Amino acid sequence: MKQRTRLLALILTVLTMLAVPVMAYEPPTDFQNQTLEEIMTAFMEEKGLHKGNFSVSYYNTVTGESYAFNDTTMMVAASTFKLPLNMYYYEMEQAGEIASDAYISRGGMPLNKAHYESLVNSHNEVSLGMLYNLGNFRTYKEKMRKYFTMTDEEIDASYYHDNYYCTRMMMDALKYLYDHADSFEEMIGYMKEAQPGQYFKAGVEDYEVAHKYGWFEGAVNDVGIIYAPQPFLLAVYTQDTSETVVADTAKLLTAYNVWQSEQEAQKEEEPVTVELEVEQEEPDPIPEEPEVTEPKPQEPEPVPQEEPKPEESKTEEPEQEAPKEESAFELWMVFVALGVFAIGGGLTSLLFNPRKVKEKYGKDLNYIEDDDEEDEEDW
Repeated sequence: MKQRTRLLALILTVLTMLAVPVMAYEPPTDFQNQTLEEIMTAFMEEKGLHKGNFSVSYYNTVTGESYAFNDTTMMVAASTFKLPLNMYYYEMEQAGEIASDAYISRGGMPLNKAHYESLVNSHNEVSLGMLYNLGNFRTYKEKMRKYFTMTDEEIDASYYHDNYYCTRMMMDALKYLYDHADSFEEMIGYMKEAQPGQYFKAGVEDYEVAHKYGWFEGAVNDVGIIYAPQPFLLAVYTQDTSETVVADTAKLLTAYNVWQSEQEAQKEEEPVTVELEVEQEEPDPIPEEPEVTEPKPQEPEPVPQEEPKPEESKTEEPEQEAPKEESAFELWMVFVALGVFAIGGGLTSLLFNPRKVKEKYGKDLNYIEDDDEEDEEDW
C-alpha cells in the first residue's frame, strides 16, 4: 500500500511537470541584512517544503557557518548510503586490513573496480556486495557509525532496520571526508566524475562538485562538496517533492556563498584610512621652585618625670672624741711652754732695753757673753 501511494505521488508529480512549464529557479542576488535562517525559511515557503518532505544540512568550511533543518529525522537514504560505505573500505585498505584487489564475490569484481562502479555509476549490486562483505545488516550499520557524532539516544531505532539515514549523519561523514581529503583522493575524484548535469550539478555549473546522489521511490537526495570560493558541504534529503528541489537548494546556497565571499573581498580591498593625530610637543614646563617652609620646631617629647625619691635621712654620726692624753704629759707641756715664754720674754727685754740692763748690771752688752755663767743664777 505504501509503495502504491509513493508511486501514485510520483506519477502525479511527473504529470504536473509535463502540464505546466517549469520556470527555472533564480536565487536572490543580494542577501544584505538577511540571516541564513531567514533565507532558507523564505525558500522553503516558496517551494512548499516542511519536516515531512525536506531535510538539509549546510556547513561553510572557511567561516564555519552552519545551518540545519530537520537534520536528525531518519529518511530514505537511497544511494547516498554508498558514501560512508566506500569511505570505510578505503580506510581498511590503508590500514592493511584488506587488499585493494580483494574479490567482492557478490559484486563479481575486485574491490578497486567496485569503488568506481559504486561511486560513479551507483551500481546497486556491487554496493550491496560490499555491504554484506562486512557482515550482516546490523553489523554494517554499526560500523558506519564510525563517522557519525550522534549518540544512541539521538539515533532512532529505524536506523538499524532499513536504509535510513539523516542529513546530520551525512554531514558528519562529509566533514570527515573533507578533513582527510589526502586519504581519499581517488574517492573524491570519482565523486567529481559522477552524474554531470544532475542533482547538485544541475544547480551549480560554475564550480566543481564532488557528490554522491541517490533516487529511490520518491526520495531524491544528494550529498557532497561544492568547491565555491568558500568550499561548503551540503546534504539534502527530499521525499515526494519536485526533483528540482535538490538542485535549487544547491543553487541558492552557492549564490549565498558567492555573495558572502564578495562581501569579504570588498572589505579586504577597501582602503583603510588611518587618521594620524600629530601631537604637538609642548615645551617642558619650567619646574616651579618649591616653597621653602620653615620646619616647625618639633616639640620635645615629654619625658616622663620620675617622682622625687624621698631623701634619705642622714643620721649624723657623733664625732669621735680624740682620746685624752695622759695628764702627766699635758702638765709637762704646760711647764715647757711657760719656760719658753719666760726665757723668750727676758731675752727680748735685754735686746730691746739695754739701758736698763746697764743700770742694773753696770756693764755693756758687749760684755754679757763673758758673764753668762754668773748671770744665769740671777735670771
